[in-house]
Amino acid sequence: MSNRKLTKFPVIAADGTEYRVTLKEMSDSDGDRIIRVKFYLPRKRFGFKKVASYDMVAGWTYDPSSPDYIAIARQVFKDFSRSELAVAQRKSTAIDAFQAWDGRL
Repeated sequence: MSNRKLTKFPVIAADGTEYRVTLKEMSDSDGDRIIRVKFYLPRKRFGFKKVASYDMVAGWTYDPSSPDYIAIARQVFKDFSRSELAVAQRKSTAIDAFQAWDGRL
């Protein structure tokens, strides 16, 4: 099976936050099939910042003969939204508030 890389932007969360999602299907060092899922937030000026990454192993977390990429992305988002994505979003909100600050003490 060949390596595949899929990218989707925007992927919109329930709160309206837009993410870029990449899924890369590949073999690890043991020869097992894995899908590496990464979530990114858009930067203010250009590009994207990675906020979450997770490897799903074939046979344990997905069926390599017919992977459901949408379900995989949703599951990873659900797992990370509770912890890392929530922290990244709070940091992004704090940075936005600081940049909008008029500088008065």
